[in-house]
Amino acid sequence: MKDVIKISKTLKLLYVEDDEKARTSTLEMLENFFNDISIAVDGQEALELFNKNKFDLIISDINMPRLNGIDMLKEIRKVDEKIPVLIFSAHNEVKYFIETIKLGVDGYILKPLELSQFVLVIRKLLEKITLQRESQKYQEYLEKEVQKRTKELQTKLHCDSLTGLLNRYSFFQDIKNIDIPIVFIVDIDRFKIINEIFTTEVGSLVLKEFANFLLNFTKDSTCQVYRLSSDEFIVLDRVKHINPQKYEKDIEIFLKKLKHFKVEVENDSIYIDVTIGFSTSQHNAFESAKIALDFAKKNNKTYAMYSKAIDKRKDEKDALALKQAIKSAIDNNRVFPVYQPIVDKLGKIVKYEMLMLIEDFSGEIIIPCDFLEFAVKTKHYNELSSTVVFEALHLLDTSENIFSFNFRYSDMKNSTFLNEIEAFFRNSKDLGSRAVFEIVESECKENYDDVKKFVKRFRAYGIKIAIDNFGSGFSDFKHILEIEPDYLKINGDLTKNIETDNNSYILVKAIVQFSHDLGVKVIAEHVHNEQIFNLLKEIDVDEYQGFYFSEPLQTIEKKEEVDDN
Repeated sequence: MKDVIKISKTLKLLYVEDDEKARTSTLEMLENFFNDISIAVDGQEALELFNKNKFDLIISDINMPRLNGIDMLKEIRKVDEKIPVLIFSAHNEVKYFIETIKLGVDGYILKPLELSQFVLVIRKLLEKITLQRESQKYQEYLEKEVQKRTKELQTKLHCDSLTGLLNRYSFFQDIKNIDIPIVFIVDIDRFKIINEIFTTEVGSLVLKEFANFLLNFTKDSTCQVYRLSSDEFIVLDRVKHINPQKYEKDIEIFLKKLKHFKVEVENDSIYIDVTIGFSTSQHNAFESAKIALDFAKKNNKTYAMYSKAIDKRKDEKDALALKQAIKSAIDNNRVFPVYQPIVDKLGKIVKYEMLMLIEDFSGEIIIPCDFLEFAVKTKHYNELSSTVVFEALHLLDTSENIFSFNFRYSDMKNSTFLNEIEAFFRNSKDLGSRAVFEIVESECKENYDDVKKFVKRFRAYGIKIAIDNFGSGFSDFKHILEIEPDYLKINGDLTKNIETDNNSYILVKAIVQFSHDLGVKVIAEHVHNEQIFNLLKEIDVDEYQGFYFSEPLQTIEKKEEVDDN
């Protein structure tokens, strides 16, 4: 009994009874169990009280004026399906039982009310209410925990744990909603050294202090500060009008204040420098700011603003496409040699320079000047070179023509490649006398000793040596003379405009005279019209090459008679 009363005292009861006498006698007993009782004399009054108050339990009669207990309960269930309900029932009201059962009544108390019966019914009901309360408390606890965990996850998702700033994820979410974003990427220079010298704990302290510095600098503005990565931060502003001059001025003020920023560590003071890239572009603002930052770093600038002039993404995209085209050409046997005629003063073919072409995915031919320099910078050049050189060597062996082969420094350092070429000339009598190896002038200067060894090695087989692109880099003539070339091929940039550029004319004339005095023949490249051809003949150039005579040929007739130089 004590347990029942103890629990009942905590409940708020709505008691509904129209009979005053029954209500008075029953209320006397209920007050022994409940402290908080609201009384209604009919269903309508009870419904009004229910709609205005929160109750834990309803005890109601069935037959009442205005609104009976059944109809009242129907309305209550529309609002609260779970509130416990006890029904006072006389013996002649059994006909209502089915309806009350359908309405989810929790128990019945027969009139006249007896204490033992009431205690039995109320005990069972209190067990249910207790379970509901515990369930409700647990549900509320779970909801609070979910809210707490959700908040923690939101914080982790959006905030940097070290500095407390918004993080990279938050930045990319925020920038989506800005029509005109201004993005500044601030990178701490040589931050790795701070970690190495002072430990990572000190490095973390520097990052936190710098984050506060950024927050203080931007506190009176519309800017938001984010930590992008280890030593990179972002300042994001939203504006209505773009004003590059203002942003540059702000950066100058920032850099001036940064000179006074320091972090005290024991007996040391740590100062930092930064590099800033910023963008006013409304399209890919972050990527544009990153490009500006990279440009500033490469060019040793403190800051840089994005512009199309510094955007190399198209070049990088083209380079990637070219790399893929080269690899595809190698994998699918679409690399092949072509031969450009070299003629004498009479226009007669005296030799052929071996060049290479590749065919891209679409079947379009790519010429050497569009891919060769790039290929040299990749690991694919050796494959390209060996593919076409040995095919050309086979042609040398099956014809009477003289062929000129291009060799780069990477070829000269490829021992397997050179051994195979040497074996070819060692096993083929006199073929070396119809071969010319061309070496680019700049590589003679940069790798002189290796070039000299290469020349000595193959000259032993009667192979002639040409210095290609002579005049492009103005190499040390002393080194060129020590190689003792048989030919100097004048750089095409000097010859292609010689009819209009007097300086080029004077320089080419001097090179020809200089070469002839040393007993070296001169070949002129990029001869593309008759006027250039005639001018070069006047200054006694020995041989000529260019589209005026012929484009590179894919096939050459074997056993063709040529002059032996």
